[in-house]
Formats: sequence, structure tokens, C-alpha cells
Amino acid sequence: MKWTLEQLATFVAAAEAPSFSAAARQLGRAQSAVSTAIALLEASLDIELFDRGGRLPSLTPAGTLLLAEARELLRQCRHFDNRALSLSSRRPEQLTLALDEGLPYPAELELVQALDQAFPQLELTLCHGSAANIADWLRAGHADVGLAFRRIPADATLASEPVGAVPRVLVVGSTHPLLQEPDINRQTLARHRQLLVTPRLMQDDAAERISPQLWRTDSLYVIAEQAAMGQGWAVLPLNIARYPTLNGQLVEIHARDLAFPALEVHLYWRAGQEDAPLLRWLRRYLAGAVFARSVG
Repeated sequence: MKWTLEQLATFVAAAEAPSFSAAARQLGRAQSAVSTAIALLEASLDIELFDRGGRLPSLTPAGTLLLAEARELLRQCRHFDNRALSLSSRRPEQLTLALDEGLPYPAELELVQALDQAFPQLELTLCHGSAANIADWLRAGHADVGLAFRRIPADATLASEPVGAVPRVLVVGSTHPLLQEPDINRQTLARHRQLLVTPRLMQDDAAERISPQLWRTDSLYVIAEQAAMGQGWAVLPLNIARYPTLNGQLVEIHARDLAFPALEVHLYWRAGQEDAPLLRWLRRYLAGAVFARSVG
């Protein structure tokens, strides 16, 4: 057997996502790459993991049993990495981690738990804010590392790399007139106010703008509340659209001629800090697609 950990991670992501294409979006890969990885894993194991006879692939009985084993193997590998990095001769003592307010909470909690296991003596400070806040905190030295959706303009002072992606959905409030439309498309949406998240309220959002009627803010949760109140439609990360306090107030809709790609999550740090032990640990830990796993 010559299966790889990457194939196992792809198998788990595909099993937990509604489709191979959804898993590909969460992993930031092409659908063909996901299908190929799973096919190679099946060939290596000589076992069919998915039944492809229906509209969407579904786990076979053997696939269901092996899914639990794959999850445990990946957990043990993450633990091995964590322990190895924590035994570095340069043990970090403090970390201020700035987090985008819109990130999925399960992923944040999993990250904090992993930090506790790897660095039990670490003095940790967590700061939550908008992408613009995080950029300011990093540049001023008030934060060591940031995790945010890719809304921070690139410059020479900050370095970054993608560490995952969160699916987005189109939502309106439960009483919005769009729910009465028999066919929703770009033209239909353009007749109603759009609620748009723009860092620092900068008006450089042409790629996201659809409606000539626009309200902007820098907070994803404010946008969600505005949409719930019927003030417009919005495209939100799935975890915010389904946030418990908004249960029943937001309705997910689909536009026939529009697709909204997943929102990338990036790890940010001050340029030149690549050798910091804790940053190296974070980069390796986040390579495990924690943000892809945290959104159903």
C-alpha cells in the first residue's frame, strides 16, 4: 500500500463535504485533483470508498469504517508535528494572535487547544477585529501573527500565505422581497440593495459589486444583522450565515447565473519573521486544512 497523508486528508474532506466539488473549494484545489487523489487512494487500498452511482458520491460501508480510521491517523500526525515542534530548542513564551472576527469559531478553538498541547507554558493573547484592525496591529507590533480573510492589501511590511477557505452563500432576510422572485439572477439582484464588506470602507470593490444600490461596512457580523433586518442582500461566509443567533432570520438563496468562490483564509506576519519558531509551528499546523474541516 502506497497511500499518502494528503490522500487521507482529501478523503476526509470529501466525506465531510456535500460533494467532491464542495471539498475541492474548501481545500482550494481543482475538483479533478480531489477525484484523482481519492481514486489513487482507492486503488492503493483496493477498496471502493465512495459509491458513485447516485447524483452525488456517497460513502460505501467500507468507506464509512475507514473514515474514522483516517480521521484518527490525521489527528495523530498533527499531534506528532505539534510535539516535535514544541521540543525545539527555541521555545516561544508569548504570542499575541490577531483573529478576523468572521472566522469559524470551531477552527479557532481547535487551534487554541493545539497551542495549549504543544506549548503548555505559552502566554497567549487573542485579539479579534476586522481585517483592517489586524493589519494595523501587526504593523504596529501589537500582534505577532494574524489570521484573516484575504481582505488585507499586500505591501512590503507584511507577508502572508493561504491556509484554507470558507464557503460563501447568498442570503437575505426572511421577509425580503427577493424571496418572492420566481427567478433570481444578476439582473434581479441589481434591483435590490447590496450589503458589502469592504475593509476601511475603501471603494475598490468593483469585483464584488453587483447592485448600483450599495451599503458598505467593515464587519461581516454587521452585514449579517443588516441582511436579517431586510436592509439588503449579502454574500457571507457560511459560518456567519448559519450563526446560531441568526437562526431563522437569514435565508440562503441561489442566483442562476452567479457563483461566489470560497473566501480564502490567510496567515499574516511581519516580513522577515519567517524563522520565528511559533510562526513555523503555525504554518505547519494550519497546512492541515483546519478551516476547511470546520465548516459544514
